[in-house]
Amino acid sequence: MKTFSRYLFYRLKSSALRTLVFTIVSILLTQSVIKENNSHQPNYYYNGVAYESYESCLYIIAFALSAFATLLPMLELSCFKNRRNLDTLYFLPIKREKLALAHYVSGAIQLFVIYTFTYILAFTYLARHTSGLELSYMLPYYFLSMLLGLLMYSVFMFIFAEANNVTDGALFCFLWMVAPFFLLGVLTSYAENSGWGCIFTPINALTTFYARKIEMRTIYNNIAQQIHFFLIWGGVGIASIVGYFISFVRKGAEKAGEISDSWFGYKTLIPICGFSLLRSMEGYSIFSIFILILMVAGYVIYRRGFKFKASDIAMIAGGIILSII
Repeated sequence: MKTFSRYLFYRLKSSALRTLVFTIVSILLTQSVIKENNSHQPNYYYNGVAYESYESCLYIIAFALSAFATLLPMLELSCFKNRRNLDTLYFLPIKREKLALAHYVSGAIQLFVIYTFTYILAFTYLARHTSGLELSYMLPYYFLSMLLGLLMYSVFMFIFAEANNVTDGALFCFLWMVAPFFLLGVLTSYAENSGWGCIFTPINALTTFYARKIEMRTIYNNIAQQIHFFLIWGGVGIASIVGYFISFVRKGAEKAGEISDSWFGYKTLIPICGFSLLRSMEGYSIFSIFILILMVAGYVIYRRGFKFKASDIAMIAGGIILSII
């Protein structure tokens, strides 16, 4: 336990400057947007009378949370995608389980620090320079949004851990942002609210709900009717945490820098994205050709050349048949 604490402290110390820079950037971004949208100029006129309508600007705070929940896993785990670094890291007198936990906790603490300071200063500005806002809703939103931030963070930790190199990891994270959305979009006749296939939809729904509560506007999205979607994503987050530790412990140093052959990588992502987009582009032959080209490019990136396997050729052929049909 002592070794774990020392390594965790080392991780936090080595990333302190990065955390500070990210915190400053996040604060400057959110403060500038909040100030711009809450200037002391009349926001609208009614019957010739000028009224000021202040905004909570929760969306920019949620954007900062989502951005760093996506970026920090890549930065925290990138050192494990280089074989030379791995030889050094695995030489340390700490078990892989604790090594995985240290990096998970380190990134989570960084996310907490960045978001908390950003949120406190945003709340402080709104409390001092605005009126007519029900700021009591800011407190429950902070805790719920932080929980969703950790959910997104956990999902991207797992996805990035599945890759064998940094480039593949970044592509996996990007593609998994949209792959479930594409798939559900094709199945709209069977699954309503396909937008919930995007990992950022829960934080967007929560933010929209609380923004209208704070600004005392009409609420269009009923959180109670969407609770099952939040529970599903909560299950995905828990599964991602478990998957992250399993992947971290099992993956050997010899795979670092090699082609990523995970089932959560190109093997699954290229067919899901390709077939879903081809199905949704029915009747648009030019776009279908473009998507087929992207599928081929995806397999070139996957195989690091044109040395396709039989399964790759079968998927491309399937895409061609689907586009013709």
